[in-house]
Amino acid sequence: LTGNEPLSILPLSFQPEDGPAKAHYKLCDRLKLEKKQRRMCRRDPGVAETLMEAISLSALECQYQFRFERWNCTLEGRYRANILKRGFKETAFLYAISSAGLTHAMAKACSAGRMERCTCDEAPDLENRKAWQWGGCGDNLKYSNKFVKDFLGKRSNKDLRARVDMHNSHVGMKVIKSGVDTTCKCHGVSGSCTVQTCWRQLAPFHKIGMVLKQRYE
Repeated sequence: LTGNEPLSILPLSFQPEDGPAKAHYKLCDRLKLEKKQRRMCRRDPGVAETLMEAISLSALECQYQFRFERWNCTLEGRYRANILKRGFKETAFLYAISSAGLTHAMAKACSAGRMERCTCDEAPDLENRKAWQWGGCGDNLKYSNKFVKDFLGKRSNKDLRARVDMHNSHVGMKVIKSGVDTTCKCHGVSGSCTVQTCWRQLAPFHKIGMVLKQRYE
């Protein structure tokens, strides 16, 4: 998720040793993050946990989508170095699925109340407010997109490979956005739908993985 190693997996044996107040600092330090990313990770206790969730989400979906392929999304040993350093189709998929995973996980973390700097999705401008009410707790894609763009950072336009990697990361974010759906619940006497309470919801991440795999093929 650093932009250099899209799926940096922590050792499975890692367990925070300090109390809750310092646990996220330690976790941020164990992740392979750049200076700015580490600072962003430390400033909100929920970020470290969300990064871990994004890594797991992306890795598991990648493994599922490539389960019948010659390369099954392993990032061990020589495979890791070869794929991340070269411009393979698999490299493009890794960057896309990683940024998509972080975008998805962050939006969900906001709506779940696990973040200090964001909450539910803001109510959009609705044309027919007599029939619509914005309620529930929508996934906060607006905050998530801003966070991911800042987290990944801007790469030099002179570096072709960096521009390609950033393009693939943006593809993952765009697929997340295209999968947003408005969910509504009817309210009224005897099951009538005189008023609807609506909120925005992200598509299940498995569907995102399917779309990205189709683009890969």
